[in-house]
Amino acid sequence: MKILCCGFFPALQRTIQYDAFRPYEVNRARNVSIAASGKATNTARVLKTLGADPLVLSFAGGGNGKTVRDLLEQEQIPCRWVETKAETRICQTLLSGNHDGCTELVENTEALTAAEWKAFVKTFAGLQGGFDRIIFSGNLPPHAPQDIYAELLSLTDGKKVLIDSYGPPLLAALEHRPAVVKINAEELRNTFKSKSPVGELAEELMSLGAGAIGITQGKDQAMLFAPGTANRFTVPVISAVNPIGSGDSVSAGISCALAKGHSLTEAFVFGLACGTSNAMNLNPGCVKLDQIAAIVPEIKAGK
Repeated sequence: MKILCCGFFPALQRTIQYDAFRPYEVNRARNVSIAASGKATNTARVLKTLGADPLVLSFAGGGNGKTVRDLLEQEQIPCRWVETKAETRICQTLLSGNHDGCTELVENTEALTAAEWKAFVKTFAGLQGGFDRIIFSGNLPPHAPQDIYAELLSLTDGKKVLIDSYGPPLLAALEHRPAVVKINAEELRNTFKSKSPVGELAEELMSLGAGAIGITQGKDQAMLFAPGTANRFTVPVISAVNPIGSGDSVSAGISCALAKGHSLTEAFVFGLACGTSNAMNLNPGCVKLDQIAAIVPEIKAGK
């Protein structure tokens, strides 16, 4: 079960834990962990845990890029890197015992050259035919070509593609009919610059070419829309440790389950369980099989 995880902007992720974090004061960390991250990387890490055979396709550059490569090599996660002169970014997650949630400090990658984007497309074209499923993931900064997902999708059989993005890059890709769009409710509204009910906006995405829409809303009900199908899912309440990577874990779970022949609904529930497990662990893209097995029957479906 070979799954290609295609993204553009990996990160060197520092997760910093504090007993209590107070802005504008000196804060001493209780623990610091470093991992390779970014959406494609997180997705591949989850897939490996699930028993799939993932490959990351992404850019890497500079000293940070080398560190990311080395960390993923230590994890034995296969990668195909496209060289760039742009330094791979650093992202930092601040976790505090005195409040829920996290604070995320995200660097943007500097603009890539036209030649580097062209090299990425060429590399993808030579790889994509040998995979059971393909996952495109990542939101694009303004300096990135906004039609890059459309260009890559045009080279694929859309029936095996899940795309996790939003806005103009997603809308441009829909003419190539991806099987699944994974998106959160805020991103969906931002895509159409609309406050309409998410069900109406999901129908609009399907009219433009999406095969199915899986919508997450954090702790609130998730939703799945497909032709003739509109379901809501309640996920169990958990004590979250770090939510970073949960959306990527959902994408990994959906794609893995579909590759195994499960129905769309079964795959979405499995993906939600993977996302929930990720939030229960410290590092992004970290899920545990026993947690997933326990969570799946706790996810309740309803209209």
